[in-house]
Amino acid sequence: MGRENKNKIIAELHRKNILCSAEELFKEQGFINTTINDISRLSEYSRRTIYSYFNSKEEILNYIVLQGLEELLRNVTVALESSNNYLGQYKLICKAMESYYLNSPFSFKMVDQMQNKNIDIDTVSTTVKKIFAVGKEINDLLEAYIETGKKQGVFRVDIKTKETVYIMWSNIASLLSLINNKGQFIEKDTNTTKEEFLNYGYIQIINSILEERI
Repeated sequence: MGRENKNKIIAELHRKNILCSAEELFKEQGFINTTINDISRLSEYSRRTIYSYFNSKEEILNYIVLQGLEELLRNVTVALESSNNYLGQYKLICKAMESYYLNSPFSFKMVDQMQNKNIDIDTVSTTVKKIFAVGKEINDLLEAYIETGKKQGVFRVDIKTKETVYIMWSNIASLLSLINNKGQFIEKDTNTTKEEFLNYGYIQIINSILEERI
């Protein structure tokens, strides 16, 4: 391994450690209440070292969001490549979303907030541009999934593809939020497990666009 590659690997490790500490603090204290000093103490990196990798606390936040989205993109890609069955692909897409919600909750939350803001893409940082680019890649994959399904008679031809992707994401996200906030109550009230409830919910979501309900 060359010195340059070794240095890149070491730098990436340090960057990852800083991001992990920052994400933990952002979840516990909130972004506004977390300082670079807090991140320095938890990560055991000096302020100077942190600033050598990130320009600001905002950039750290954006990298956390980007990391989560990139993992979601990889998982959605695998989901679509792992099965030729549309229902099988859909179930894997839902699992990818579950993983994103559970493993990158802060990224999940911030993406939702970003979508509700009027952002001028020409004035934002490179990292934020990457966030939007990755989000578009995910949407493009899902739009292609819906379009192909319409052509093959799996999905209803009258549905609007782009709108359907947004609605599907919103419904899955709301379902995950519901089970996270009220899971124990729902289990007792419906006499089902969280997993059973989620699977039932996923089926109801996809049924709204299927040519033949399941």
